[in-house]
Amino acid sequence: MTTEITNQEPNLGCPCETVEPVTEVFATPTRRYVRCPTCDLVFQHPRPTRELVEGYFREAYDGDYGEVEASDDRQPVYQSVVRHMALYRSPPGSVLDIGCGDGGFLLICRQAGWKCSGVELSEQAAMRAAQKGITVLPPHVLERGEWAQHFDVVTLINVLETVADPVSMLRLATTVLAPGGLVIVRATNGLFHLPMRTPACWIGSRYDQAFHWYLYTTKSLKTLMERVGLTIVSLRNSRPSRGPLSPVHPWFSQLKWTVSRTLLWPIAQTVYYATNGRVVCAPSFEIIAQRSGHER
Repeated sequence: MTTEITNQEPNLGCPCETVEPVTEVFATPTRRYVRCPTCDLVFQHPRPTRELVEGYFREAYDGDYGEVEASDDRQPVYQSVVRHMALYRSPPGSVLDIGCGDGGFLLICRQAGWKCSGVELSEQAAMRAAQKGITVLPPHVLERGEWAQHFDVVTLINVLETVADPVSMLRLATTVLAPGGLVIVRATNGLFHLPMRTPACWIGSRYDQAFHWYLYTTKSLKTLMERVGLTIVSLRNSRPSRGPLSPVHPWFSQLKWTVSRTLLWPIAQTVYYATNGRVVCAPSFEIIAQRSGHER
């Protein structure tokens, strides 16, 4: 039986602003997750405030995850996004990576001939990126307007899962996009992760399915991107990381990611190509979109 939640006050309703009541999906001792019936987005209820999100990334994120993501475990992810981007846009041009971490993705882009900039809330991660020669913009400089219509490509690699408001973030990305530019998003696939809660519970790792504030399906992300005036250009599976992203449950995470890359990833790719790209079933997916000229 599903439970309807009708309170649509700020931080309770879905970012798509539907008037339909959300329904409960699952809960942990500290978090409650609901699903929007209109766009299919699963999110923490209530949604996090901007102050909470920014405080966490400034003060705690780097110690929890940042240094781990600075390892080469993320290289297959970055290379997957770069190869996807190269199908639709080639340098010269400018790339802005929102949530750039220590700059690993931008280093690959720079080697390919792109002019690269990043935005990062974590001061430690931003410092590491700057030490590598990456131009790191102050966190809120994009909101002031001087970078409007400036970047040829804006990327958000596993960023929309951990923002206060994904629609606001997508709208900002669209604002700084140059005419004809592309927004590229990599997001965790809810259609993969939610069914994995049961086997995750069997090995005591059930909280791995509640490590983000938002969990997307292709439908939910398409809906939010179209809401800010983006037209979907391409959608496909994204290659999983090679190893654990967090030291919290090292062997559980190691097992999960090992299974993903050795078994589930080949199956996901086979299904994807067999259906001519219509079925996206990997742990994460990538979307490329272009400004369509109108916004709701």
